[in-house]
This record gives sequence, C-alpha cells and structure tokens, in this order.
Amino acid sequence: MKHILVAAAFVALIAGWAITASADGDGIEKTYSRLFEGYDGCFMLFDLNQGKLVMEYNPDNRCVQRIPANSTFKVPLSLMAFDQGIITENSVFTWDGKARDDFPDWNRDQTPASWQKYSVVWVSQQLTPRIGLARIRKYLADFAYGNQDFTGDPGKNNGLTNAWLSSSLKISAAEQLEFLKRMESYQLPVSATAIDQTKRILYQGTLNTGADYYAKTGSGWKGRSDDGGNQGKLRDGWYVGIVEKGSAKYVFVTTISDKSPDPTAKLLGGPIAKGIALTLLNGYLGR
Repeated sequence: MKHILVAAAFVALIAGWAITASADGDGIEKTYSRLFEGYDGCFMLFDLNQGKLVMEYNPDNRCVQRIPANSTFKVPLSLMAFDQGIITENSVFTWDGKARDDFPDWNRDQTPASWQKYSVVWVSQQLTPRIGLARIRKYLADFAYGNQDFTGDPGKNNGLTNAWLSSSLKISAAEQLEFLKRMESYQLPVSATAIDQTKRILYQGTLNTGADYYAKTGSGWKGRSDDGGNQGKLRDGWYVGIVEKGSAKYVFVTTISDKSPDPTAKLLGGPIAKGIALTLLNGYLGR
C-alpha cells in the first residue's frame, strides 16, 4: 500500500506541469527537461493512423539502448499464455503462501487482471515453466523482442524464473515501440483473441480526454540483489502501452534510469515512468 500511495502522490504532483507549447516547440523541450531531470530517459508517442512519431524525447540515442525488460515482459508473456490456451480471463492463480511484506497485494490468489494490475512476479514464474523454454524462445524470436536472451543470471540456470528481472532479457524503447505497433495492428504471430484478451487485462482507464489506455509498468535495479538489498542502487523504469479513442490509435513507450544512486528514494522506477508518461500523454492528446 505504501508504494501505491507514494506513486499516487508523485503522479498528482507532475500532473500539474502542463505542456504549454506544440510538440516541436521550446515549451515541450523544457517540459522534457523538467520531467526527466535526474534520469536518462526516453519517450516516444507513435500515431498509427499517421504512421509516424508525433512526440520523441531521445537524448544521446537513449531510445535504442537496451535495458532489462522487467515487468513489461508481462505483456508478451500474457500473449503467449492466452495464445497457448494455458490461461483464460477467468483463470485463478493459487498463492504460493510466501508473504511479500513490501507487496501485500501479492499475498493472495490472483486473476490475470490482478496479475497485471499489481505486477505479481510469482504469477509470471508459474506461467513461464508451463509455456516452456523452447516455446518462449520461439515467441521472443517471432516478436523480435529485444535481445531474446532467456538465460537468466550468469551461472544460476534461472532463465525460466528470472530472465526478465534485471537480468538477461533486454530490450530498447524503440524495440518496445515496434512490438506494441505490431500488437495493436494484429500483426504478431498469435491469435487475435490472445491480443484482445491481453489488452483487456492491461486496461488502465481513461486519459483526461476520455481516451482509453492500456499499459504496463516495469521496475528494476542495476546490479539487482536477490536478498533485497537494492536500496541506493540505480533504478530502471518503464511505462509502455496503447491509447485509443474512436478511430485514433497511438502506442507509447517511456523509460527512465537513475543517473546517480539515491539511498533515500522511496519510489520504484515504474511509477516514476508512469507519472511522466501520463503527464505527456494528457498534455499532447489533450490539446
């Protein structure tokens, strides 16, 4: 709960920063600088109808630099699981009984929707062995999903349970964008039903304009420690997704990484990226 409250306060704070100029004007550059202060970051908004980027923040080619997928991997994992018929939207994942004090919402049975909403790692770790390493690798190749490396931590043979968790599976923002464009255009090699089901469990609500958006956070640590001793390390954060209103369709990707450690930091990287993304989406799409 404490993570949710702090995240909400952060989103409310930056939501007050209005975009005061067009997407190619001086005002948006100042907004980018303010929102991404202290982070290496990237933001891209692609208009599928126009077939072009309508917003891009890409200092030092950040958007093509790969970082761990972290919980954005739950998007392709959901597509795999639905496509294989391993889960339905009514599936129930039985809690493993292990209490995670920092994530109280994990300490109960889950549905596909709650798995995505609360970003429940143990559900993902139940699904990956059921899909199997060979099929996961085939899907990752078909999706052109980043480096497609599912080996996990060096020397630990834990790819099936850890590859995406600040580990071997890495992807760039530009590659995330291409993956989401193919998903929204039904061009991925999975069933249309799997895409529809995945989108439904990714639904987040509406932007200020009433546009529906479907999205996923991702949070991680450079030099992740399995014993939880990550405080003060550099955070990675993602917020990626799809926006729809009527015939208008957009995909967006946001990523941040700390430029320097902050031992006092209370937010994970994903909520930070989410707050930045919502400010930019509401600013641009609300014009």
